[in-house]
Amino acid sequence: MESAHILDPAPRAFFFDVDGTLVSHKTKRVPPSTVEALEELRRRGCKVFVATGRSMSEFHFLPLQDLEFDGYVLVGGQEARDAQRNVVFADPIVGHDLEVLHEEFYARRRPILFYESVRMYINVVTDHVRQVEEEVSTPVPAIDEPDPEIPVLKAIVYEDSLREDDLMARLPGCKATRWHRGAYDIVPAHGGKVAGIKALLDHYGIPQEQTMAFGDGENDADMLRFVRMGVSMGNGDAEAKAAADYICGDIDEDGLARALEHFGLL
Repeated sequence: MESAHILDPAPRAFFFDVDGTLVSHKTKRVPPSTVEALEELRRRGCKVFVATGRSMSEFHFLPLQDLEFDGYVLVGGQEARDAQRNVVFADPIVGHDLEVLHEEFYARRRPILFYESVRMYINVVTDHVRQVEEEVSTPVPAIDEPDPEIPVLKAIVYEDSLREDDLMARLPGCKATRWHRGAYDIVPAHGGKVAGIKALLDHYGIPQEQTMAFGDGENDADMLRFVRMGVSMGNGDAEAKAAADYICGDIDEDGLARALEHFGLL
């Protein structure tokens, strides 16, 4: 067995992406080794957080019931909640960018989904939308309309990269991060998972130097660069791997638990 690569200072806060990092969409579950690893981290007094593009309302159909978390970075970093699921941070899309997204939503030139804190809805459902959602084990979102009184935290556009620049050129205050070959997030330019992570670190009084994160997608790249030790899953995409300090094994080959063992954390 290889010797452990001890981190100094030892991480106190661990942030885990969900899709492709905690949850395998091949097996439709969290690997048992991952469940055991996260439980061991918490027994050792570490804080274990989710850092996902999903909202709290989606957790009821995700296979995460065997896991406990000390906080949640949600909606691609646009919201953060504590262990009791109380909102401690929110950063919605506003101003001109929101007006453009509303215009696109109602024009129905492309499928667009809006995320609020407790609601998500889409303007039109196509076969492409159904395929993307099936690949991430997610029900097809309901068709509905925005409520002008409720902030929009994030938008998802369901299309490949060929038309991405066309829309983003009209959204100067936003940025796009792709989480699937057929879909990408739109969040404020200063937003993303790092914004939610910073909010939870401030909330719990944990320094950046004592952080570690695991992810597999382009939308995890900023997070992996920000933390003290960023780990890309072996099944991750090129952007995640390029941003990471370490690349572990595939999710379905106990990659996450083996990486924690590699660093002497289990």
